[in-house]
Amino acid sequence: MQRHTNIQFKQIKTIDTYAVRHPVLRSGLARDSCAFDRDEDSGTIHLGAFFNQKHVGVLTLLPNPLDVQLRGMAVLKSHQGVGIGKMMMAKAEQVVRQLDKKMVWMNARLIAIPFYKKCGYKTTGNKFGLPYGGEHFKMTKILCD
Repeated sequence: MQRHTNIQFKQIKTIDTYAVRHPVLRSGLARDSCAFDRDEDSGTIHLGAFFNQKHVGVLTLLPNPLDVQLRGMAVLKSHQGVGIGKMMMAKAEQVVRQLDKKMVWMNARLIAIPFYKKCGYKTTGNKFGLPYGGEHFKMTKILCD
């Protein structure tokens, strides 16, 4: 598949994240396993990526007093490897800057660490386990102006 350049981003509702979260992050589990803590907080931002009006990617931003947590990042398998994830990360960082925050962090699955490193994120601390997705590392990035 060739690189996608016609990607549109828009803020979506929590329930709309499930269309991508479920097959990518919670495959084989009940659909309600796609519900994350703080999904419904007033400041939470769910960002959807769309290619030819098809919802192909998702991520969630959770603003905190000093930083923003990124979570639930996923691109449909049929659209992986063509630059959508990288574009989503750039869009997320743009939103974080608009929130006047400088640091982004996430709990990254081991399989995703090479991708996040290419986006400029660094691992911190020790490996740890989470109920879904197995072992993770915390990753952080300080954003430039």
